[in-house]
Amino acid sequence: MVLDVDAGRFHVAGAPQAALSWSDLAGSLQSADRLQELRAEVDFTAAQPTFPFGAHIAVVEVDVETGGVDLQRMIAVDDAGRIINPLVVEGQVHGGVAAGIAQALFEELTYDDDGNPQNSNLVTYMFPASTEFPQFERVAMETLTPINPLGVKGIGESGTIGSTPAVHNAVVDALTPYGIRHVDMPVNGETVWRALQDAKHE
Repeated sequence: MVLDVDAGRFHVAGAPQAALSWSDLAGSLQSADRLQELRAEVDFTAAQPTFPFGAHIAVVEVDVETGGVDLQRMIAVDDAGRIINPLVVEGQVHGGVAAGIAQALFEELTYDDDGNPQNSNLVTYMFPASTEFPQFERVAMETLTPINPLGVKGIGESGTIGSTPAVHNAVVDALTPYGIRHVDMPVNGETVWRALQDAKHE
């Protein structure tokens, strides 16, 4: 028995004239007193990895007096091949983008001279709320991969890959006119302000 995927029908190999549709097959499993189980299991191993890709763009405004950074726009393109569940994809991208922005602008572990952590809880560790983010702009894109039958690629936490360097580079780009080519993360008010002060004395 083989499945003609295009026609959605089962038939004996080499004899497609007599065939069963999915509904025919399901109906044949029903009896007067019970419904028989139809089940199949296949383990698939791809010949090589798939490679999802994307691009992220951040638009920031920097206050050169205080070092404050205002993230105004965040655009994300993440291509994961054929999308099976759009809601899951949206959640992965949004959660990943938020985590990536947090790493670029807020989150930092600091230590005193003796090596003791100075922010060992969520009171002293800067963690942004959703109100500190702009509305994320997601551009949908589906490029099927030939590596597997479904044409799917990975999407898990993809937003973390592009958002951090996009935001970081946007801040550095905004500071380029002041002779600044690098700022350590997180690029928050203090680190940006210190970079501007150092640039004035060079």
